[in-house]
Amino acid sequence: MMPTARSSLDDLEQLLGRRWTNIRRAQQTTAERRRSLEKLFQDRVAPDTSVVLFGSIARAEMTAGSDADWILLVDGQAFPEHQNQTAEAGCLLYDNHFGEPGRSGVFGCMVNSHSLVHQIGGEDDRNSNTTRRVLLLLESVAVGDAEAYNRVRRQILNRYIRDDRGLLFGSGQVKVPRFLLNDLTRYWRTITVDFVYKQRADAGKKWALRNAKLRMSRKLVFTSGLLRCFFCQVDPEAARAREALITRNDPAELLCYLEVNLVKTPLELLAQAASREAVPRSTAEKLFDSYDSFLGVLDDKRRRSLEHLDHDKMEDSTVWLEIREMSRQFQAGLDELFYGPDDQLKELIIRYGVF
Repeated sequence: MMPTARSSLDDLEQLLGRRWTNIRRAQQTTAERRRSLEKLFQDRVAPDTSVVLFGSIARAEMTAGSDADWILLVDGQAFPEHQNQTAEAGCLLYDNHFGEPGRSGVFGCMVNSHSLVHQIGGEDDRNSNTTRRVLLLLESVAVGDAEAYNRVRRQILNRYIRDDRGLLFGSGQVKVPRFLLNDLTRYWRTITVDFVYKQRADAGKKWALRNAKLRMSRKLVFTSGLLRCFFCQVDPEAARAREALITRNDPAELLCYLEVNLVKTPLELLAQAASREAVPRSTAEKLFDSYDSFLGVLDDKRRRSLEHLDHDKMEDSTVWLEIREMSRQFQAGLDELFYGPDDQLKELIIRYGVF
């Protein structure tokens, strides 16, 4: 279910005297779709499995044209019935107006937790495995029974934190989970490279829409990953976790802090960062005004225009020019957020985000 408590986005709107109607409409659409899916999958999920959805439904950004990728996550003994459950999940989602996943094979299938937890790095950590693991942390939601889903995410975080010897045993006072941060950065670089690959492989189909998402929603997800890591150092709520690491090399409090924050959407994390005292109000306005406009494009006929826009005609497209300006404003806001007057965020992005 969608959270109902007052959020950082609520506070930011009040602070700025703004109402981002497209963001709020998307949140409402998401809440309605999630409620219907919860009813649909109630008592349909076998023990030790969860149906996990990715994309806009997980980010609370669903618009009229939104779709959702999904997997059947298995965290336990394998049974032949799991294959039938995978097929049933696909049919249920398709019948409820979710399109079929892409042809890459990353989604729309059964996934065992073993590779997600144990194959972090190395030759066996293929693009598909990295994608599923990172998105499980940054933009995913379970419908129906979430026990397996919560358990797997907890164990993935355990790997990232307990294998990070610099975090646990380093002598410095700065406690940023670099193993986790490096994998999130690796994923971001991978999808930017894969964007060019898909452009060539698909002969430019849906180039403009993919490009718009890369500039906006994909970049937002990566930003939320940076913030999850940086908040371990700068968020007052993480102070006890930092103290436990510094004085006892004990990661339990940090794991708890990170797990609790997994429920926050990327926009919630961005609003939390944009509300920091040292961040200018104009920076927050750039970030959220541009993203609100972006969701507005995805929610009307302009989305279809982007889907069918040829690369050689983009300079003549008013919709593409709108997207380009939105993305420039969004990037300007990110530059000001991380490289502006907030000295703490600036120091962290230079020290951990660059090298």
